[in-house]
Amino acid sequence: MGAAAKRVPVPLWGGLIVALLGWQIGFQTPGAGLDPSWNAGLAMAVYQGLHFGSEVVFTYGPLGFLNSRIVFFGDLAVLSFVYASALYLLFCVGLVWALRRALPIVLALVVAFVAVAWLPMPLIEVGLLVAVFACFWLLEAERSERDLWIFVAAAATFAAPAALIKLSTGPLVAVILLIALIGARAGGRRVAAYVGLFLLEVLVLWLATGQSLGDVPAFIGHTIEISGGYSSAMLRSTDVAPWKVTLAVIAAIGSGLALVVAAWLWGGRDRATRWAGVAIAALVSFVVYKEGVVRVDAGHLTVLFGNAAVVWVAVGLGGRHRTLMLAGAALVFAISLPVRPAGLTTNFDPLTNVKDAVENARTLVDSGRRDQLIEGGHAAMQAQYGLAPEGVAAVGDHTVAVEPWEIGAAWAYELRWDPLPVFQNYNAYTSGLDRLNAAAAEDPEGPERVLRHNPLMVQPEFPTADVDNRFGGWDPPEQARAVLCNFAPLWEDERWQVLGRVGNRCGGEREIETVSAGAGEAVDVPTPGPGEVVFVRIVGAGVSGLEKVQTFLLHAASRHAVVNGDTRYRLVPETAGDGLLLRAAPGIVQPGPFDPVPEARTIAVEGGADRITYDFYALRVAMPR
Repeated sequence: MGAAAKRVPVPLWGGLIVALLGWQIGFQTPGAGLDPSWNAGLAMAVYQGLHFGSEVVFTYGPLGFLNSRIVFFGDLAVLSFVYASALYLLFCVGLVWALRRALPIVLALVVAFVAVAWLPMPLIEVGLLVAVFACFWLLEAERSERDLWIFVAAAATFAAPAALIKLSTGPLVAVILLIALIGARAGGRRVAAYVGLFLLEVLVLWLATGQSLGDVPAFIGHTIEISGGYSSAMLRSTDVAPWKVTLAVIAAIGSGLALVVAAWLWGGRDRATRWAGVAIAALVSFVVYKEGVVRVDAGHLTVLFGNAAVVWVAVGLGGRHRTLMLAGAALVFAISLPVRPAGLTTNFDPLTNVKDAVENARTLVDSGRRDQLIEGGHAAMQAQYGLAPEGVAAVGDHTVAVEPWEIGAAWAYELRWDPLPVFQNYNAYTSGLDRLNAAAAEDPEGPERVLRHNPLMVQPEFPTADVDNRFGGWDPPEQARAVLCNFAPLWEDERWQVLGRVGNRCGGEREIETVSAGAGEAVDVPTPGPGEVVFVRIVGAGVSGLEKVQTFLLHAASRHAVVNGDTRYRLVPETAGDGLLLRAAPGIVQPGPFDPVPEARTIAVEGGADRITYDFYALRVAMPR
């Protein structure tokens, strides 16, 4: 090995080799589906200069598009590819550094390649794991004055974009880097410099994406609300056998607790670094645990254990119990194998991976290749969506919101997208978010058209017509009533429906009656009068008492509404009191896949409190012209 090569740190050249041989970062053609559509929404929001917090509310911030390499817009795709590639390279360097502490260099490179080839890199929390590597690098040994200042600048610059990308993990990156600086006794000046530089860079990035300072309070408030409501709302049947789920959750809890113990055994340089390591391990373990067990399925469990195995490597291999820690990481890795989805690919062919890296590098520098991906995306999505020319004409040049989640249709047909703030309905799972969307639907300056799709016909990702077998007319409820009152059908077929704004055609609410019943006990739904719809506000279905602790640690128990004795729908606890549409007089709505009213003669709620209160109301609705 030459003198120049020897001067390059082993983790750097080793990480670059592993990254190239296991390359997984690439430009992607746009497509239909729930996840591609929220990626489309993030890209369109930034491209159109929409304001996050007021005009757009989602689990990602104004830099969320950096988390996707789907080519909706050429320049944004370049930024996301460059950012993702840089993260991936840093991850590989950190992984080689961590493994090199316990393994010979050749074996460390082999293990790193196997890990990178097996891990679903676009899905795991790469940015958070890079921060974990950086934290334990800082805590593991005394660093020079120069190195500490470099760490301060690099950490703040790394954390700033992360905080505006994914709201569930981005702020945590900033927190654990701060804990590492404090644990390493970097000094008050450096800690203050880190915090100040981080806040300054967040502000610059916020303004650079077209956001305003006035939207900051709404952005923070709605971020807390959408993050806090996730555990009570987002739950579905798993594609993993129940016994495997139970064992996986137990294993996840055990892994997290053991990792905290491992951080203590790691030892650090002194008591301060040890406690910092414990705090970092505990925070990261809890976040990746929650990501895996709230919406439990094969994919989420695979990501959970993939993240956990990497954190074990970062924490444990630098201490006195390296063999034990390596065994722990291997055990966590092995636990993930039985739940790994069958369709999840691996990247064990280094020649193909290198060719992919070269091809993506060509796409990076060639705008023509990116334009081809965009054109191909338009054609493929239009073929999948099948929106008839009459439907496109019904939207015309009007502004349009899309329901319930195929936002990609606005991009595919180049429509004037003007979303309701929570732009995929299933995410408006608290009363505050429901009200936010309802207000936008009621606003005369809001979208002029609503484009609805029939999920079972357009892109059947789920066995039911809504996420988690919810009822579309209750998802969310107040928004659904606002749309009913302010829009009327213009055109529809079995796949799509176009609604046009007509002004408020609803009168005031009329209270009918209040009925109390036991959980699971059916009550009769009042008959609507001429020109009326009946809706109900349910009291007792929300999360309260000790269940809030369960929700924080795991997730809320499922609630179901049983309609007419035999049809069960998932009920979102936090919006059950927002007014669920139940029955409509003839002529108010059109029967079919887009009917927001289930025509319930009876209703019962399973789950929640022992006694459920039903407050029934009637709402007068003028007939559509």
